[in-house]
Amino acid sequence: MDYLILSDIPTPWREPVFERIYRALGGAARIVYFKSNEKRRLWKYGLGSHPKTILRGLTINTHGTERFLNPGIILLLLWQQPCIALVSASIKDPTAWLALVICKILRTKVALLDDSWLGRERKINILQKIARRIMYKRFGDAFVGASRQTLLMLRYYNHRLIPQQLFLSHLAADNDYFQSRLSGKSFMRRFDVIFSGRIVQVKNPEFFAQVCAGVRERIGQCRVLIIGEGDEDLKSAMRKIFNNHGVEYEFAGFIQHEALPDYYAQAKLLLLPTSGDCWGVVINEAMLAGTPVITTEMTAAAGELVIHGNNGAILPLDVDAWVNTVVEILGDQEKWEQLSRNALEKVREFTFDKAAKGILDAFSYLEARGGQAQ
Repeated sequence: MDYLILSDIPTPWREPVFERIYRALGGAARIVYFKSNEKRRLWKYGLGSHPKTILRGLTINTHGTERFLNPGIILLLLWQQPCIALVSASIKDPTAWLALVICKILRTKVALLDDSWLGRERKINILQKIARRIMYKRFGDAFVGASRQTLLMLRYYNHRLIPQQLFLSHLAADNDYFQSRLSGKSFMRRFDVIFSGRIVQVKNPEFFAQVCAGVRERIGQCRVLIIGEGDEDLKSAMRKIFNNHGVEYEFAGFIQHEALPDYYAQAKLLLLPTSGDCWGVVINEAMLAGTPVITTEMTAAAGELVIHGNNGAILPLDVDAWVNTVVEILGDQEKWEQLSRNALEKVREFTFDKAAKGILDAFSYLEARGGQAQ
């Protein structure tokens, strides 16, 4: 086997990319996952038609984080002996480290795939920082990042990296499906704002609710849609704020992939007050429905996909600032329409095909350097 792709779990934003890579390489690639899914992931979607292996192993749960240990990766790599491997740069998973060590022994060229960035990593401990430095300095021959911020992080931990080693493979939603689902349809935007994602502390759901309460106080109404599941205590806290301030709201629960476009198209604005996201594919999904986005600088999508004043806004976690911006946009139909058009135009730049090209370019770079190390 010439190429091997090793990743933790199948995801809606990477599985279609790996499918395209498999086809582009004429089937000379194998995709291997550490596990079929994580417990916190509720999604159901069609996997690609490419051959894939899901390893058996142990799942270690520490503080809500699942770590995967798959000893079978050793035999698989010794049997396959790939010339080039794409490996998920997951410092938390023992399987990733095992894979990198065996690739080193086999003299396999490795492209490391990462989607994190320094803003999200600001609170990691010293051991985790050391692990990043070791992984990036000792085990990568090429590096693929999900954002420009990821590439900056890679160079932060390994100053010796040169631009030719760095490749971009943005996260994307299913643009074609959203377009086909929404084409020719007219939706009543009956909700002013939408919250989408896991209801966990890092997404600041109570802050979201306070913003909605402020909008209700300013303009006399705020109709809110919440899609996603999560912490029941946080959901209760949101309800309390909504009820105390007369906010109309609907908790729709977790929405499967095929119905997502219909939900985003019912809202005028997506509010994502995150304190730390790698990217936030919900931003792509909202924009594909023509829904502008307000978020913070604590997602790598800020400045790359969300352009302040063009297709949304990037704001600090200040309730008054968010209320003022939401009220301003909702009160100016012409401005909202321009933001909506710009959102659609911008998000179409982020596709599965381009994401696949970034990885294929990394493979070409490694091939030019001789495949297996000499």
